[in-house]
Amino acid sequence: MNNDTAIAKRSRFAPRRLLKFAAVGAVSLVMLYVVADWAWTMSGSNEWKLKIDENGTKVYTLKAPGDPSIKVRGVTRSNEFTLSTHIAPFFDENIQKNCGEWVEGCFEYRILKRWEKDSPYNVTMWSVAMPPFQSRQILLQGNLWQDPVTKVLTLENIAVPNKLPVEDCCVRLDHVHNVFKYTPIGDGNIEVELIYDMDMGGLFPRHLLSLAAPSVVHKMLSEDTPKLLRRPEYLNAKLDFIDEGLKNAPGAAPTPAADADSAPATAAASEASAPSVQATAAAAG
Repeated sequence: MNNDTAIAKRSRFAPRRLLKFAAVGAVSLVMLYVVADWAWTMSGSNEWKLKIDENGTKVYTLKAPGDPSIKVRGVTRSNEFTLSTHIAPFFDENIQKNCGEWVEGCFEYRILKRWEKDSPYNVTMWSVAMPPFQSRQILLQGNLWQDPVTKVLTLENIAVPNKLPVEDCCVRLDHVHNVFKYTPIGDGNIEVELIYDMDMGGLFPRHLLSLAAPSVVHKMLSEDTPKLLRRPEYLNAKLDFIDEGLKNAPGAAPTPAADADSAPATAAASEASAPSVQATAAAAG
């Protein structure tokens, strides 16, 4: 009888013990995540480090202590496209019909304000599916200008999350500062530089973004964007307000990417820096 009672008690308390162990394990995992996230945030050398050097395109990363995200810098050169071709997608309203070709997972792209000469910026919003995470909305102001002396063309995309009310469907990104610079260097060649600086927000793991971003930027500059720019509507684009700044017509063999070891060594330099994660490429458009 005593044995039966003891067995019954053990059977009754077994589920409670399992629940207790599960609760302790869950708390331990949360604490481990918090500690790991803090350690990651406080890490970094505040210097650009070369991560990829392939096919004429170099990619660097910079991690500043106290900043939870990394910055990525990509540099390449080509004589295949003019400045007008590079920037033509910025004005292409047809991307509203096929935004998924520019941003992986994009299911809606809206132009909220068009760029005008006397108001040289646009406002756009990209809605991007990111399973298993909640969809993201990237609401951007795109500032476009050209230096009249150097002919450097700059496209700066910054997050403006409060331009529209937040929608329940998506996480609205509040940190985006992506900058493309197009520099004519003679003989029809143009150096393209991208400074990628964004946080996906929500529960998206920053470590995952940091691991993926360099490869995404490299593929964007060396494969994805050139493929899209070869479309006739972009190749034949002539924007009258852009000074191409080319000494000679395109036609010479492409030159290799500049040695970007002279890249800015501090986070402040990166502030000169539109949505892929592949989605970020499109964001720059």
